[in-house]
Amino acid sequence: MNARWQQASILGGLVLALAWLRWQWPQSPALALAGVAALLLVPAWSITLQFLCLRAAPRDTAVPAVGTRALLRAWWAEVLLAYRIFGWRQPFRTHAIGDEVPHGQARTGVLLVHGYLCNRAFWQPWQRLLAARGIPCIAVTLEPVWGSIDDCVPVLDAAQRRMEQATGRPPVVIGHSMGGLVIRAWLRSRGALVCDGRGEAQAAQRLRALAAHVVTIGTPHQGTAMADVSRTANGRQMRRRSDWLLELARHEPQALAASMTCWYSNCDNLVFPASAATYPGADNRLVRNQAHVQMAFDPRLMLDCVARAQQA
Repeated sequence: MNARWQQASILGGLVLALAWLRWQWPQSPALALAGVAALLLVPAWSITLQFLCLRAAPRDTAVPAVGTRALLRAWWAEVLLAYRIFGWRQPFRTHAIGDEVPHGQARTGVLLVHGYLCNRAFWQPWQRLLAARGIPCIAVTLEPVWGSIDDCVPVLDAAQRRMEQATGRPPVVIGHSMGGLVIRAWLRSRGALVCDGRGEAQAAQRLRALAAHVVTIGTPHQGTAMADVSRTANGRQMRRRSDWLLELARHEPQALAASMTCWYSNCDNLVFPASAATYPGADNRLVRNQAHVQMAFDPRLMLDCVARAQQA
């Protein structure tokens, strides 16, 4: 389902472009080509709008300002990644790289949890890197695409149980964007929560048994302004100070912050203000001048996560 709607979107766009070309070419070749170009550039228009919203938003004084040149570089990198990931990798290469789950290997594995409108193919550069280092890895595809974040929890839970059964160890769990919220919702579902101020020690113990460490990348822990216009269930949950986010935070143990690294950017075109991607008390790390998808493939970030899995 996740890849199918992306395939349908791309193929439908191509059919529309060809139909327009056939209809307009006899009358005006220039207009025909302009229409095709406009259709093919829809992802670029969308990302441009996101960056314009970022630029127009009140500046987050907690992070360094972004210059125009850096903003343009991030925009260009994000446009290229959009065509590569949403135009090819996710629709047509979803299972090109399988999971690496060798049984009986006592090494800490890694679970990769994608974000909004993505699937497991998002993580292919990570999968190659982890495989080269001999680190067990599972990349999940969250379903339903536009459902509640809580509805995605069973997919992650099944992957964690599978990895722990294979390695005998709790994995490092890495989430990009909405994937980080799925991780938090999953921890809550497995009992790593505090009720009415009681059970902090038990929740912390449960947390350590479930995940060796949690890493989030561009996750709207405190919501994002871009979600204010969303009409999907999971989009509404990511609004600033949404009831869902407030309820999630209310029952989380203090130990979660100590077990979490949160990467965020001052040039995130989907999660802003930038500090909304931080978690109070966690190891919050700034990636300078990188866009929302771009920062997920920052070499320093990736190698840091690999080292954490190797040391766990």
